[in-house]
Amino acid sequence: MRRIGRNSYAEIYFRGCNPSMIQTADGFVMIDSPQQPMDALRWREQMEEKAPIRYLINTEPHGDHIAGNAYFPKVQVVGHIKLQECFDRYIAAGGTVEEKREKMKVQDPDSVWALDHPDYPISNPPKLTFEDKLQLRVGHHTIEILHHRGHTDPQTTIYVPEEGVVFTGDNIFHRCRTWLQECDPWAWLESLKAIEALDIETIIPGHGEPCGKAYIKEQAQIVENWLGMVDRLVERGVTPDEALKEKIDATKYDPYPLGQNLHEHDVRLTGLTVRNLHKRIMDKKQAAAS
Repeated sequence: MRRIGRNSYAEIYFRGCNPSMIQTADGFVMIDSPQQPMDALRWREQMEEKAPIRYLINTEPHGDHIAGNAYFPKVQVVGHIKLQECFDRYIAAGGTVEEKREKMKVQDPDSVWALDHPDYPISNPPKLTFEDKLQLRVGHHTIEILHHRGHTDPQTTIYVPEEGVVFTGDNIFHRCRTWLQECDPWAWLESLKAIEALDIETIIPGHGEPCGKAYIKEQAQIVENWLGMVDRLVERGVTPDEALKEKIDATKYDPYPLGQNLHEHDVRLTGLTVRNLHKRIMDKKQAAAS
């Protein structure tokens, strides 16, 4: 685990996202949950030995951010209202319990037992929700929870001014491949500007090492690179299927490799990105023409 601020910590070596925590005078506030059951259970034990866990805030609906919620059944889960509405759908997208068990036998055999444990619900969605922003006061810390659409529609940023730290979820991928498979690229670029305006020293990205504000411009450029490439396809009348037959070199638009044990998704991610952006550009052009 990496110490980020005076009382802020992040784990950047787990499979999946960077789950993080803030230790306050009144207990812990978690940002996202470890994806693998054993990682989640170890985290819970380590925190509960010191102080209660007051909140678990989810930044988005993807499984690597929310699957571990099941192993914190007594913790108040916080999330955007749209995240609450789509939570079960995204949990289901990860497969049945049987399918998860077979994957886990390969990826993390020590976690298999926890999938069937009666103490842990399959789904543990947010109970405390918000639309635009929500402020929590925990101990001496102010937790600013902000809706910053982009990577996903419910995408959420957590800003802790006392720590000079912001947790961006997957609106920032620091020096690892950016996932644009369902993003709104224009909202994403606006959200990056809003994050840049915060008074912070350190960014905890959804994936990759902690970084500073200087990286925000590079993240925006990666989004713009993909958006520009697909926009040119649309202008030429090239369909996603036709473009993908040309074996698009993703490194021309994003120089970084997939991180955190996700390398098997490389080719698939390019296809998802092109299809998503192509549809959004076409929809935007059609709306402008009508």
